[in-house]
Amino acid sequence: MRPPFPDILFPVLAAACYALGVIAVKYASKSKTISGVSLLAMNNLLSGAVFIPQIFFAPDLPEFSIIWQPLLAGAFCAAGNLATFICAERGEVSLMTPIMGVKILFVLIFSNMMLQTRLPFSIMISGAICCAAVFIMGASKSKLNRQKFRFTVFLALSACASYAACDVLMQKYAPNFSTRAMLALTTVAMPVSVIPLIPKLIGELKKSNPETIAFGSFSSVLLVGESYLMFISITGAVGAAMSNILFNTRGIIAIALIFAFGTKSMKIRELDRHLAMRRAFGAAMILLSIFAALYCRQ
Repeated sequence: MRPPFPDILFPVLAAACYALGVIAVKYASKSKTISGVSLLAMNNLLSGAVFIPQIFFAPDLPEFSIIWQPLLAGAFCAAGNLATFICAERGEVSLMTPIMGVKILFVLIFSNMMLQTRLPFSIMISGAICCAAVFIMGASKSKLNRQKFRFTVFLALSACASYAACDVLMQKYAPNFSTRAMLALTTVAMPVSVIPLIPKLIGELKKSNPETIAFGSFSSVLLVGESYLMFISITGAVGAAMSNILFNTRGIIAIALIFAFGTKSMKIRELDRHLAMRRAFGAAMILLSIFAALYCRQ
């Protein structure tokens, strides 16, 4: 069932869900009773419960010999989720979320490698803009802040690369499957990857207060919703290119939310006014680089 609003709003709403979701992860993990990996387990188990049953509604089942194709794509998605949740817990959300906009540059690179598409010269310009944006967002005189900056950048870029590999593999192999079958099989790796974490999740939930559990559950619902909105956006009328551009508004949304909520709660306080403006400028530069990569091809 599709949401009752114009298709063009899907990726923007997905961006808002993503930004709120990672903030909820940050808030829940600050209680110290539940970890980022347990929140990851909650999210992946919910994803499996929502999407895997779609296989029973698929018009036809795929051949067994090619099932590995969406499973491989799902494995990269699961790796991206792991990097995202650890980064949301231990890194800086106001830095992580804008950097995630670099994902589409990885998509272009992997498309060139796996789909034999032409790599545009504009990607070099976009990459330079992104590097400058990351430098602007992370510049700090504090050694501790520099360490956290490097940690955040590493995990954010790892998540970007993993999600991009998933997207390109899905594009490569989607013609071999129905939409419902592709969605279901790609999701299989999500709950499977967190099976060893279930005992840890149960133990930490028992120690957590209702507020922490509520924020953890809220983050899972938001991030599963974000996945669904992006799926119907990319496979629908909006298309992958415009969906990714609009989805990159998550960087600016996240910075605004972190700054606003940080004035109310020490648990998610990361930014003062000066740093918020610098991060917002860097996020806008990354958004500009995406336009350059997609619409200034030579």
